[in-house]
Amino acid sequence: MIVMSNKYRTYDGPHSLLLAPLQGRLVDMDDCRGLRPDQEGITEVRVELEHALPVSGAAVGVPDDVHDHFVMCNETIDMIDQQLGVARKLVEVLEESRAFYVDARNNDISLIVDALQSRAQRRKEPALLLPFERTLRYPSQAAQKGVRTRRRNAEEAAAAEEEDKNNTQATPPAA
Repeated sequence: MIVMSNKYRTYDGPHSLLLAPLQGRLVDMDDCRGLRPDQEGITEVRVELEHALPVSGAAVGVPDDVHDHFVMCNETIDMIDQQLGVARKLVEVLEESRAFYVDARNNDISLIVDALQSRAQRRKEPALLLPFERTLRYPSQAAQKGVRTRRRNAEEAAAAEEEDKNNTQATPPAA
């Protein structure tokens, strides 16, 4: 087994979402503009309505189908919220796992490049490297990008300094 990092632990949480109970209730929208979000106090309102509507709903004119729909919405929201927590964690774990294995793969590529270069050098056969042209360039891309960025930043800083210097010389002293 290859150990890629000592700063990780194997994820032992849920590995799937249970969305079957939500079949026929999930919606796919272009955007959520115009939809009203929960407001402060929704928990208390929900508890109040869950207790009061079955007892007094008909007496105050709340139709049964509205009450039934309210109950269905609450159940659906509860199921969605439960699965959203799992989904968010799964997305987090998937992104972290991908980054972990991308890093490990890049380490492997560097090891492979080191082995290729060592073999070609020790055997004095540069032709061994020909089939690996892209592979040999791959690990140095980040370093080359860093060099270009540092060079560009230095040039921009020098230009800004020169501009400041020119502006300071062009401004006559106040009398």
